[in-house]
Amino acid sequence: MNVKVRMPKFGITKKPNGYRGWVKELLLTILATSISIVLTFGTAYLIERHHKMVAQRQMAMMIVHDIDESIKQMEAVDSLLKDFRDKQIEILEGKYDREFVFARVDLTRSDPEEMKFAETTERIFTSNVDTWSTIGKADFIDNVSRCYIMRAEFQKKIIDEFHNKLVPKEMELIPLEDMLDIDANYFVAYSSGIINNMKAANELNKRIMGISDKDLDKFTTNQEGLNEAALDSLEHQINVEYFKNMQRKDAAMENFLKNKDSMYPDERYGSK
Repeated sequence: MNVKVRMPKFGITKKPNGYRGWVKELLLTILATSISIVLTFGTAYLIERHHKMVAQRQMAMMIVHDIDESIKQMEAVDSLLKDFRDKQIEILEGKYDREFVFARVDLTRSDPEEMKFAETTERIFTSNVDTWSTIGKADFIDNVSRCYIMRAEFQKKIIDEFHNKLVPKEMELIPLEDMLDIDANYFVAYSSGIINNMKAANELNKRIMGISDKDLDKFTTNQEGLNEAALDSLEHQINVEYFKNMQRKDAAMENFLKNKDSMYPDERYGSK
């Protein structure tokens, strides 16, 4: 006799259609919720990131513009120093075209004391840590700090020191001979060096932050960036000019002291 035995099927359970539909609904709900969360927070992140980039660029442009304006002021001081140096040489070589009594007054017109740098942007940059966080680029922050250090050096070592030589404390004007003895050529060389380095540093600031001259067309002087080779060449030229003018002045001073009475016979030399 043949006996047929029916074996049970393990692990296979047929689920009702209603159960499968409920699971599908649950999975779709979870997926929709997840997408909603991602979109909400993702959009908020993108908006925040956009605002931060805009703030970063505005802050960078404000700083770059401030340094460019400082460079313009430094160039104006440099022109005053050169005028003083040239007037010195004219007087020493006997080529001064006005009455000699006006020489001291003409020289003091080159006093750069009135030149003042705006410090608002620098204070925001140096005193507010949030500014650094907004900018977010360490190389830009370091380079801007270097620019403001150079500007402070220009103020102290060139503007202030030159003024103090022209108008010492408790003195209205120094004698003409003392004015003619001021090494204006040294101040011109020092000034030119700082200005050239400031220009190069601010061009680097623009490159770091991706700021073009077109972006700053209302504020910039459209200066081209100066690379290290150009800076070396400029520094060499400054040194050459310095020693050339120093030798010329020394020769003129020696001749002036020998012949001052005959060069300006009708004027009293060195009086206050």
